[in-house]
Amino acid sequence: MAKPGTKEYLNYSIIKDDKTIGNIRVERSLKDDITEYIFESRAKVKILYSIEIYDKMGVTFKQNVLQQAKLYRTMNGKLKVNNTAIWNGSFYNLSDKDGANGFLKQSIFCSTASLYFNEPGNVKSVFSEKFQKMIPVHKIDSKKYRIDLPNGNSTTYTYSSGICTLVEANTDFANLKFVLTTKPN
Repeated sequence: MAKPGTKEYLNYSIIKDDKTIGNIRVERSLKDDITEYIFESRAKVKILYSIEIYDKMGVTFKQNVLQQAKLYRTMNGKLKVNNTAIWNGSFYNLSDKDGANGFLKQSIFCSTASLYFNEPGNVKSVFSEKFQKMIPVHKIDSKKYRIDLPNGNSTTYTYSSGICTLVEANTDFANLKFVLTTKPN
């Protein structure tokens, strides 16, 4: 575990068909009882035409309970996702790019952003910042876990020493791999 007040970074290459098409940087900072994750990715993929995707996710936990989760995504510069979940002490207020989007009435201890630094172990479900709901985690073997997304896609996470070293994402437009290029400092 990192010392409070420190920041750790994980950097990943995004690979499609053995070519690097982008990168991801995940930062974890710890201060007092607050843990914050900032996830930023840029990828450019060419299918029939070029698609440039930018993601930024900011997730804050206090005493291991999710306080706030934000996901912002653009595709070719156009806003696609602008999701927020904010804990008000008894439930989460959810909103998306069109405004209020309901509530979630349970405490959240793990989200997809925290999966990069934390092997889920016995965690049964994680909060998806994109889908704004809890998604079951399936343990495949001792170091590998899969989440099946509501849109039919799936993501597999592989760990070494508790840190995610490989993410295999089956998306609508491509099968991608996120390969860890640097270990935490």
